[in-house]
Amino acid sequence: MKSIRNICSTLVLAVALAGCSPDPETSFADGRAAFAANDFRGARVALIAGLREQPGELAMRLLLARTQIALGDGDGAGATLDELPAEVLKGAEATVLRAEAQVLRGRYDEALTLVETQQTGAADRVRALAHIGRREFAEAARAFEAGAGRDDVHPPLLSAYARFELARGAVEHAQELIDAALAADGKLVEGFLVRGEILAAINKLPEALDAYDGALGLHAANFDALLGKADVLARLGRFDEAEKIADALGNDSPRALKVAAVRARVAAGKGDWTQVRTILQPLENELRDSPLAVARYGEALLELDRPSLALSWLEPAQVRQSGSRELRTLVARARLADGNAAGALEMIRPVATRPDANKNELDIAAAAARAAGSGSAAEFARRAQRPSPQWLGGALAKADSALRNSQWREAETQYQAILDRTGSSNAMVLNNLSYVKTQLGQDDEALKLALEAVKLEPDYPSILDTAGWLLVQSGSRQRGTEMLRRAARLDPDNTAIARHLSEATAD
Repeated sequence: MKSIRNICSTLVLAVALAGCSPDPETSFADGRAAFAANDFRGARVALIAGLREQPGELAMRLLLARTQIALGDGDGAGATLDELPAEVLKGAEATVLRAEAQVLRGRYDEALTLVETQQTGAADRVRALAHIGRREFAEAARAFEAGAGRDDVHPPLLSAYARFELARGAVEHAQELIDAALAADGKLVEGFLVRGEILAAINKLPEALDAYDGALGLHAANFDALLGKADVLARLGRFDEAEKIADALGNDSPRALKVAAVRARVAAGKGDWTQVRTILQPLENELRDSPLAVARYGEALLELDRPSLALSWLEPAQVRQSGSRELRTLVARARLADGNAAGALEMIRPVATRPDANKNELDIAAAAARAAGSGSAAEFARRAQRPSPQWLGGALAKADSALRNSQWREAETQYQAILDRTGSSNAMVLNNLSYVKTQLGQDDEALKLALEAVKLEPDYPSILDTAGWLLVQSGSRQRGTEMLRRAARLDPDNTAIARHLSEATAD
């Protein structure tokens, strides 16, 4: 259960700072409105003001407890609920709230005891969260399943269940659950957040961006939505946009590492390794719990020519994440740079002997083998120059996926790697890289690549369309229009070609 950072209501804050209290009815109305708008900090200010004047208003007190729980304040919620009369405190609503407060406090046994006899989706959700806190994941799964099967749909349970299933790797089930949650409550901010997490996890980045924007449409200051959006923008290579959001989030102490990770991703994308180190170094005590952050920090130290220091971070992380290809490669690089060629070869060999080993991995293996006096150096070097079908198939799949996903920088890297290792003989790779270059604003390079593709495949409609449209845009209208007409004759049903031709021939 996450705390949510929100910006307080201007009106409520103005009243509070002025030292004058509105009447209780106005405070309650303001609190309800702020809560409905997911402005939990504003709701808390209004409700506390109202209860100061009318402490016996039970509905207001229950809403304050809900607000404090939404803010992750288990102690505050518990204190608020303790002020309720005994008969209300024993009711179903207050009991679930008390149990949620206990989960936030880490008192999982007490939470389970409180909801032991309740058979509702809300109670099932608390049970599941308490079992997760106790690391009893099978029991948590049973509680979630029970809640999801009830006739009375509880969207927050479905949302929490979806996140749980994502963590277990059951992506399809997680998607089904979050779709059901949002179908039942289209204004569930947490639902949009979880949908964003799921889509980002399966690399559907434009769709993940839409999900985070959906959450922000309901609450523009939602911290988790802003953080998720910034991370996706960074993964899409839209570094300036990501950096602007991450910088605005500031150093939120409970999630400083998450904010720093986004800022470090941006800095790494820009090749500013000094900045990566500057961002992550103050958080060294927290880094070891995040393999991705450790990998980025270690890479920064390596790029800054501090291989021994890089190894002190990378080697323990690689032991914990022995299946990580990235960490294994970074450790091999660092060992080689630190003078331990034999250790580098030992680390990189399992990767370099794979049929799909990439050029970087094979270059490291060849260099380590040469320095260690191993006879395998020549074979690694040969394979680095002659890509295997397995590598080529994987690289094409990654490049095409990045293209579909609007990850222009990643697509550029992958397509360029293919051309570097195979030569400029693949017209479709040239064509696709040309399109990617246009998205990155590199129009001159894009046109050159497109014309090379046409030379190789002069009768391929989409290739003619790419080159023709670029020629038109560059000022060579007549030549470009001729190519577009030819493309249209070859593929008369292609709407994109027809549109380009229409625009090229318009007065």
